[in-house]
Amino acid sequence: MAKNIFLDINVGHYTAALADGEKLLEYHIEREDNSNIVGNVYKGRVVSVLGGMQAAFVNLGLKKNAYLCVSEMLPDKRDLAVDDIPEQNMELKENDEILVQIVKDYMGTKGVKCSPHLSFAGVYLVYMPSFDLVGVSRKLTDEKIRKKLSDTLEKIKKKIKGGFVVRTAAAKASARDLKKEAEALYEKYLETLKNAEKAAAPALVYEEGDLLTRMLRDVYSSEVSNIYIGNRALYDELRFRAKKDPNGGEYNKKFLLFDKNTDMFRHFGLDREVDKLLRNRVELESGAYLIIDKTEALTAIDVNTGKYTGDSTLEDTVFNTNMLAAEEIARQVRLRNIGGIVVVDFIDMEDPEHRNAVVKAFENALKEDRAKCNVLGMSALGLVEFTRKKKRQESASVLVQECPYCHGDGRIYSNDYVVLRIRAALLDLFAEGYGSAVIDLNADIADYILKKGSLSSDVSKIWKDKRIYIVPHRTYHVENFRVHGDNSKVLDLPDKARLLF
Repeated sequence: MAKNIFLDINVGHYTAALADGEKLLEYHIEREDNSNIVGNVYKGRVVSVLGGMQAAFVNLGLKKNAYLCVSEMLPDKRDLAVDDIPEQNMELKENDEILVQIVKDYMGTKGVKCSPHLSFAGVYLVYMPSFDLVGVSRKLTDEKIRKKLSDTLEKIKKKIKGGFVVRTAAAKASARDLKKEAEALYEKYLETLKNAEKAAAPALVYEEGDLLTRMLRDVYSSEVSNIYIGNRALYDELRFRAKKDPNGGEYNKKFLLFDKNTDMFRHFGLDREVDKLLRNRVELESGAYLIIDKTEALTAIDVNTGKYTGDSTLEDTVFNTNMLAAEEIARQVRLRNIGGIVVVDFIDMEDPEHRNAVVKAFENALKEDRAKCNVLGMSALGLVEFTRKKKRQESASVLVQECPYCHGDGRIYSNDYVVLRIRAALLDLFAEGYGSAVIDLNADIADYILKKGSLSSDVSKIWKDKRIYIVPHRTYHVENFRVHGDNSKVLDLPDKARLLF
């Protein structure tokens, strides 16, 4: 099926998606108020230096000081066709002014990370002024193409100081396209330096661009058939931007205005796919399923056969399930933008060839991901650990919020436990000398107590000389109740109050 890009803006949010038919491959949502800061360049001021770590905290004018670690922010030579990357030592002192780029967004309670090594990305190239190198993405495997691109960039680099990384999309680019983009990226860098000279720290001196700009830059390829745009104003805006973009002519001709009186994502059936991203259970076509659980330290993914019984042996059934799961897991981590450590519990297989085949299939599926993934192989227990580099927060952080009742636990008290808590509160109350008690509580819990006779034994024995009334409320949360005592001979109670016998 044809791949299409979908771009829209509604209720103050940009939305962008890449889909193959009705199958989502990427989905992103971002607030219109330019909340994205990854890629932005700031002129900052060093607040404190961590001795011996080549690290510091830098004031960039954000809500928290940014963490800077020189050694962590070097390009990874495993991704590039270079033997070594020169070390970059930096002596930092408090109150120093420094030019840095945001490389990782806020993650929960953690602040942003920044790097002194700037980079400016285009469709074909990434320009890195701090490094004198030419690197080619390892995803480009054809040696002739690699050499041709490397030679072209070496010529370009004679006129432009710094280094370049050749992106996968450059495989079909001409030397003229590469030169044009290299010059445009270099101009961005010079403009950033000019802005920094005029600015007083802390200050923003370069903005990476909004979600839609990054989507067209990073995701568009010749495989994309159409780029659907959700409204006329956005359509006109993106066409205007394309005219100013050195590579805009390539995708401008594929823009299509979606002018129907329906929601674009719903029209193409993508809204159902987005809803699935918010669930921890993912159904596979065979009847098998995945369970995705996120913890503070890592994400755990469990593979289950579910309704899938297979057509031959148990080993083949398990193998087929794991192969399907490997492909879907790669899609899910990309869709959900899951980062950090991920542990996958594949169903145990006896055949070593099957185990190797599943790991290989998983590695191949992850190659489609723009984020760097590193698979560590399969353990004796059938666990596969891998890491995925994440720069921005998950889309779910915009689509959902913490439950005000369970506060993220995903569970509430059972009826029996609520009753136990009520009983404990009654014991405390009567110990204070009260003769009567009134319990305001959730209506369903009240029905449960009356039908089950949960407190009948205590009422007939230890509280036989007490009066206990329950007052049900439809608006009370299941866990909430209030117990108060009264020594009046006549109690003022609502009509719905019930006496416990």
